[in-house]
Amino acid sequence: MPKRTSPYEIYAKYILETMYPARYGTLLLRDRPDLQTADGAAGIEVTSVNGETFERLVTEIAVSKPYQAPSERILDLCAQCGIEYHAWQTFVINPLPAAGFVEPFRRKLKKLNAGYALLGRYDLFLYSDRHTLDAYELEPLLEMLCEENQAPISYHYVYIDADGKLACFDLVHHSYEVRPTGDVREKLLGETAE
Repeated sequence: MPKRTSPYEIYAKYILETMYPARYGTLLLRDRPDLQTADGAAGIEVTSVNGETFERLVTEIAVSKPYQAPSERILDLCAQCGIEYHAWQTFVINPLPAAGFVEPFRRKLKKLNAGYALLGRYDLFLYSDRHTLDAYELEPLLEMLCEENQAPISYHYVYIDADGKLACFDLVHHSYEVRPTGDVREKLLGETAE
């Protein structure tokens, strides 16, 4: 087990085991890549696309006192994230387009080719609270990911969890499917609350 496991890795493990049990079975928390099948057939790298600044902002908001004016730190983080705040309203988070997943994909592909555990197949799981996955964005996103996926070691499946759904891009067969994540998330939250 890796020294430090992120909540996104645990979440991705649960989502993939639940939504694609035949493909993965039980996933193991590892490192380089983050999740691996017990038989070594596949490994999944997991990352949040929200960005470090956005993650800090969410943490600051979570630990701040409710119904209080935001601190200077929160206002500064909002400005860095492009989030508007007015005294008469709550934080307004403008969604980012799905094309924003291409750069994190590119970075992870470069890292993959710099040395990971030797496995049969490599997949990628990207998570975002900030990006959209509208129907009209999916085909162009598939094309961009396929175009970028030109490396000695490349990704087979790319999962993008955003906007209340999980899009699975099969880069080998140039296809995709979209499944809602609401029920799976509710079940996960119910299990962690017990």
